[in-house]
Amino acid sequence: MFNVKIQLILYWMSVGCCFLGTVFFIAGFIFKKDNFEKYGGGLALLAFIPLTAGLVNRWVQTGHFPYWGVYEVMMSYAWGALFFYLVVWFWKPKLRILGAFVLPVVMLMVGIAVMGSSEMKEIPRTFFTYWLGIHILFAKLSYGAALVSAGLGVIYLLKRRQEDRGRVHPFLLKMPDLTKLDHWSYQFTAFAFVMLGIMIASGAVWAYKAWGRYWGWDPIETWALVSWLVYGLSLHLRVTLGWKGRRASWLAVFALIMIVFAFFGIPLFYPSVHEHLKYAMI
Repeated sequence: MFNVKIQLILYWMSVGCCFLGTVFFIAGFIFKKDNFEKYGGGLALLAFIPLTAGLVNRWVQTGHFPYWGVYEVMMSYAWGALFFYLVVWFWKPKLRILGAFVLPVVMLMVGIAVMGSSEMKEIPRTFFTYWLGIHILFAKLSYGAALVSAGLGVIYLLKRRQEDRGRVHPFLLKMPDLTKLDHWSYQFTAFAFVMLGIMIASGAVWAYKAWGRYWGWDPIETWALVSWLVYGLSLHLRVTLGWKGRRASWLAVFALIMIVFAFFGIPLFYPSVHEHLKYAMI
């Protein structure tokens, strides 16, 4: 119980930092304060530290990586999304405004987790394999890439709309031009496509070792495959039919919705062998 209290304190600290970071990003956009973006990024880093500490504490408490039940799953996905954003924050400084899109998502996921049950459940022995670790790692990477790709798509749509009207917000003027935004969204879409493919493949190997079959048409398996195909279709339409710009940006947003539904929505409606994602467990 003491460990759980420590985790909750750390997680609420992370939520607070995400909230303040979101406020700074939005205030910077509305009041045209460039330095607010730096404060927002700094708060994203501050949010990452207690979130990481809480996950490590949970890992030590349970003896396994946090992947079982909504409490652990939401936290680990929030950590993955925030980690991916921070990599982008250092790698491409011009894209730091994506924090206005990522931080509220992270805040929501952590908030959902801390409001749920933190009770530890007995885990089947089939979950103790490094293939599951690989599967989960690439799931986090695919989600982070999808989030950034969709965020870039939203920024592209906003800037394109304002340019068409002949009046662009000064904050958006600081952003890369439409061609670069479109290209970077494409890059992250391609990355998400590869990560999803590896996630599905490693999950199939794990399924064979756990249940003696590579594929069982489980609802989450099926919708993960559908999400992967949506990303593949997006890349195909771009290469063969020249779907760029506005249409590609809307596809990036739609593809993210598909991933969110596959990872978090399906367990609400269908029974699944992916017990670690089921809300019924809490």
